[in-house]
Amino acid sequence: MTHSLNPHGSLWYVIGISLVAALGGFLFGFDMIVVSGTIKSITALFQLDAVQLGWATSCCVFACIPGAAFAGKLADVFGRKKVLIGTAVLFSLSAAGAGWAYSFTAFSFYRILGGLAIGAASGVAPIYIAETAPTRFRGRFVSFYQLAIVVGISAAYYSNYFLLAIGEQAWRWMLTAGAVPAALFLGFLFLVPETPRWLAKQGRSAEALAVLSRVDGEDYARKEMAVILETLHVRRGSLSDLLKPRMLRIVIIGSLLGIFSQISGVNAVMVYAPDIFEKAGAGMKDSLFQSSLIGITFIVFTFIPILFVERFGRRPILMVGVSLMAAALLGLTWLMSGASGQHNSLMIALILAYIAAYASSIACLTWVILSEIFPNRIRGEAMSVANLCLWSANSILLLTFPVIQSRFGLAAPFGVYAAICVLIVLFVWKFIPETKGKSLEEIERQLVGIEPCENPSEID
Repeated sequence: MTHSLNPHGSLWYVIGISLVAALGGFLFGFDMIVVSGTIKSITALFQLDAVQLGWATSCCVFACIPGAAFAGKLADVFGRKKVLIGTAVLFSLSAAGAGWAYSFTAFSFYRILGGLAIGAASGVAPIYIAETAPTRFRGRFVSFYQLAIVVGISAAYYSNYFLLAIGEQAWRWMLTAGAVPAALFLGFLFLVPETPRWLAKQGRSAEALAVLSRVDGEDYARKEMAVILETLHVRRGSLSDLLKPRMLRIVIIGSLLGIFSQISGVNAVMVYAPDIFEKAGAGMKDSLFQSSLIGITFIVFTFIPILFVERFGRRPILMVGVSLMAAALLGLTWLMSGASGQHNSLMIALILAYIAAYASSIACLTWVILSEIFPNRIRGEAMSVANLCLWSANSILLLTFPVIQSRFGLAAPFGVYAAICVLIVLFVWKFIPETKGKSLEEIERQLVGIEPCENPSEID
């Protein structure tokens, strides 16, 4: 089979396949947050206590752990595209099943299916984009994934707000709504190619070269393939490679970045936002509307890294954004301690400032950096480890938030999150490398080195 080369490439082609992969992010955001509008209904229907409510909102996130743990290996064996197709099927089953569950056990089961899909998509979709996009646009295109997540979050908030008018069964339709984008994701995935780096890893160099030429032209494709083959020629990667000192250091840095991105507290705020606003004095409908402002803020400020990540770099945006998160959290801690009296408008403003700082920094750049720093031959396995740590941290966060705030008040968790943000700034300053303007193979040379090839493969 011959694979003709495109002499010029097509930016629209790259944008199209990146957006398809990013649909996994949309479903990630939607499926994660849609449960926030159902909390009151399922608590009454299933007669949940505080621990059971924590499980209802976090079982999906706990399921992200095995989803993330196995997705990388599956993606290395079967390909990035096939794993994404599997996640689309799981998203569809989860949305329909959880929406029409008539027991807490069934509800939990279908939410767990959704969690498996989220965990898998969260690791594989950014890899798919990073392995396909040209170097000069990579950070921007991987940021599409985070933009899709926040559009999904906003869509969930607005969907919940408008579906509330249905009445007693509204919560069922809130959950079922996710089946529509899941079906679209499944259909579009059959129209996109496999990533060139996975194809090259499987010895399918001609196919890989054809994809690269469609991405950025024939000259780019030949140069990129030469470097890709150099990094893969040594030998196939294995799990044991992760324990080698140079590799292990990068895996630990990536894993800690994933953990910090979650324990900074934003997901707890988003999932429990309606409940937080109700405790501050808003009615149910008002609290859902105020929660929808979080979605708008998230979308708007996600454009900051999309527009500026290739100009200013990853590290400066991360450090400034997380510093602003810490400032907003300190203000919320003081406000919610009751020392200042009741200032609901100020509380909403600080929450939105916190979300804005998160959206413009660590929310987006975590996925960018994780998709870049791991070597080609072990990218799937290393991403699995980092994602495993990320989702484990998120699970603990969501499970403990209702318990902590019920025992110590709303000020306590926000104070803890503020301290964590200070640690994140120090961590980024000390350990996170700058990857702006470097190919994935150049980053690999910088961080772990590459053994020279004695017989580099020729490209026909």
